[in-house]
Amino acid sequence: MIEIVAVSDEERNYIPKKIKKCDMLLGCGDLSPGYLDYLLNTLMPKISYMIYGNHDKKYFKNLFEVELSGYSKIYKGLSILHSQLVNAKKDLGIESDLYITGFSGAFSYGKKPFHFSEKDVKPFKRTLQIKKTFNFIKNIDIIITHSIPGLENLFEKEISSYHKGSKVMANIYKKFFPKIWFYGHIHPRYTDQILNFRVHHNGEISYLLNVVPYKYVKYDEKTKEAIEIIGEEGIIQFKDIYI
Repeated sequence: MIEIVAVSDEERNYIPKKIKKCDMLLGCGDLSPGYLDYLLNTLMPKISYMIYGNHDKKYFKNLFEVELSGYSKIYKGLSILHSQLVNAKKDLGIESDLYITGFSGAFSYGKKPFHFSEKDVKPFKRTLQIKKTFNFIKNIDIIITHSIPGLENLFEKEISSYHKGSKVMANIYKKFFPKIWFYGHIHPRYTDQILNFRVHHNGEISYLLNVVPYKYVKYDEKTKEAIEIIGEEGIIQFKDIYI
C-alpha cells in the first residue's frame, strides 16, 4: 500500500497537519518551487514527480531553462515527468510495477510546455502506444496533467473555453485507462459542478481526480485499486461516467 499526495494551483500550508507523511508527492502545476519544497520537507515522500501548469513560466528567466525530464534545478527534489514514463517500483521499494506518466500545460494557446494544442499531445500518445505494443508496459497506474482530459459528459455545461479538455487526452484515457488520473487547472471555488469522477469501462473503474488544492490517495499497487481518497472537501462526491 502506498500513500500519494497530489497537489495543484492553490497552496495550503496546513496539508502536513492533516496528512503527516506520504510515499509519493505529485505536483500537477501552478505551484511555486518554495511551496513544493515545503511539502517535500514536511511530508518526506520517497519520490516526487511534477509537470508544469500554465502559470509556471514565471519561475524561469527564459524558455531555454525549462527542463522537460530529470530532476529539476528550479523545483529541487522533484523529477519532471513531461512526456516521460517511469516505473516507480524501485524508488518506492515495492514488489509490483507502478507506471506513472504525465504531460504539462493547459489546453490553450501559448508557449510550450506551459500550454499545448491537440497536435502537441499526439507524439505523447504515440510513445505510449509503442511502449504498450512492444510490451514495455502492460498498464499505466497513474497519469498526471494540468488540464482535464476531454471525456464526454463530464460537465452539464462548459466551465469556460479556457478550461476545456483535450480530445487527444481523452483518447489516451480510453486507450490506456489508468487507475488514477490526477489533474488541476479548474478551481472548485469557481464552479458548482462536480469535478471528481468515477470512470467505468468494460467492468473496470478508474478515478479522474481534481487535485486543487490536494488529494490524498491510498493505493494498493498489487491489486491496482484506490482504497481511500481524501480531499479538502471532506467526503468526496463523485460523478459516474461510462465510456
